[in-house]
Amino acid sequence: MEKIKVSFIRTINWVTEHRNMLFLIACLAIHAIYAWVFHRAGIWFLTALNIYSCCFYFFYLVIKRDTSEKSMLAAYFEILLFSVLSEVALGPEYGFYLYIIGMSASVFYLLPSYVNKRFLYQSAGIVLVLLLEAVIMVTGIRFDGVRNAAGLYQPAIFLGNIGITATIVLAAAFFYSKEIEAVWGTLNYNMHHDTLTDLYNRRFLEDEIRHLPEGKRREFVICMMDIDFFKRVNDTYGHEAGDVVLTRVASCLKDTAGKDNMAVRWGGEEFILYFPGMKEDQAYRLTEQLRRRIEEMVIETDGQKIHVTITGGIAAGLPGSNYEKVIKSADEKLYIGKQQGRNRVIV
Repeated sequence: MEKIKVSFIRTINWVTEHRNMLFLIACLAIHAIYAWVFHRAGIWFLTALNIYSCCFYFFYLVIKRDTSEKSMLAAYFEILLFSVLSEVALGPEYGFYLYIIGMSASVFYLLPSYVNKRFLYQSAGIVLVLLLEAVIMVTGIRFDGVRNAAGLYQPAIFLGNIGITATIVLAAAFFYSKEIEAVWGTLNYNMHHDTLTDLYNRRFLEDEIRHLPEGKRREFVICMMDIDFFKRVNDTYGHEAGDVVLTRVASCLKDTAGKDNMAVRWGGEEFILYFPGMKEDQAYRLTEQLRRRIEEMVIETDGQKIHVTITGGIAAGLPGSNYEKVIKSADEKLYIGKQQGRNRVIV
């Protein structure tokens, strides 16, 4: 089941990434089919129109190899022109006006960077449909020879136009919604995580503890720690090296936290390990193992080998404890550890 889910997500991502190319290919295929249908019906004008449209999409796909939003805009107006000419030639019972409506909805997915102009294009498409149908009804334009020649194919063409338009609109709506979900997911992730270290941020930890339901509150341990002499690392090796040090230390914290605990970047070079439901002595053993691991670690960046250590302070809280006081207590013990020479964990 998990493999199917992963494969589905990959397919969605691939389609989203190549949506412009796939849309142009679909348009090329549709016009090729219509060129064949109208050729069979002996309607030279619509056959030529569809051949022209095939050349249009072939040019963008093969010759120019342009699948940018500009090509989507060109395709939008090509579809409007094709729909108008087909509608005038055959009448509304063939449903070519549906493409104008469908594209008016799909521009929101196909032209994401055009923002307010998308509303202009959509409005233009809707107005065009209304004007087109009004002109046909008022003037009584009829091309009986063309309609009679295509009459045998009318049900199939009408149903095909409904199906194609519905597919385009539904596909655009589906993939557009998936993109929105991905954007919201990214925003939500960035709200709760530190972008450099990928650890949880201070806001998330505070919200997690503050809004924990009464029945799920347990004893907990807070370990406040920071990197010793981190300013010296930045001054000696540069801020980029300092970022590398932060990410490597953060990776060690994440390994120590595992799935049941929480590693947090509290700010600057300060970090917190939050151990819910854990005893103080057990948290000390884990944090001491972390301290030794970082002490023995060699961080290489730009040909430089950097060694760092951490100092930590541990404080425990009961289910009803004020977490801010527990964090303050851990911070005070961290300060004691610094006074005692750093590179140690104080309980």
